[in-house]
Amino acid sequence: MSISGLQGAGYHAAGFPAGSHSRTDIRSAFRMSLADGRSSAASGGNYHGTLKMGYLHSEFSPVSGQELHMKYDESSTDEDPVMYVEGRDMRGNTFTRKIHLKDVDAENATPAEMTALRVHLAQQGDKQVALSSAIPLKALSSHQDVNTAMDFKQYYEDWASSLEGAGFKNNADLYINELERYLFYHRTERASCF
Repeated sequence: MSISGLQGAGYHAAGFPAGSHSRTDIRSAFRMSLADGRSSAASGGNYHGTLKMGYLHSEFSPVSGQELHMKYDESSTDEDPVMYVEGRDMRGNTFTRKIHLKDVDAENATPAEMTALRVHLAQQGDKQVALSSAIPLKALSSHQDVNTAMDFKQYYEDWASSLEGAGFKNNADLYINELERYLFYHRTERASCF
């Protein structure tokens, strides 16, 4: 299970919630979610979210209140990998959906779809995706609805350009390489369908 949302927007580089004074708050929140399986939030946070056991990926944003939990759907096959996704959007609405990963186009995808694709590629052993921290995806959770499509190619390129301008070329290269893996997957999988 990934608790990547805990290191996303609303958290300092040190990895604990904005406004908290130690890592103890976040550890306590995580332990509570594992113990009761219901909800938790770091003290001082403004949202109570859920981390779900048995999912490949489970995250929540204490800033926006959004949640994403995903695992392979029972209908998933090697030829048609399908991710079962459930969560909560920015308006507080809960949702469930199935994402056919071969259909995810980084130039017109939702954050939920891109996260599902990231999880799938990492599960398939894609080292480039697994090495990346996916911070650009995580940062969206504070201001972009998980079910609203956008151009991730442009988003990643802008993100990398900002990093490079700030002197973080290695990080910028890492995110561009991650983006290229998403684009390559879509191109090759769509081509194999014809």
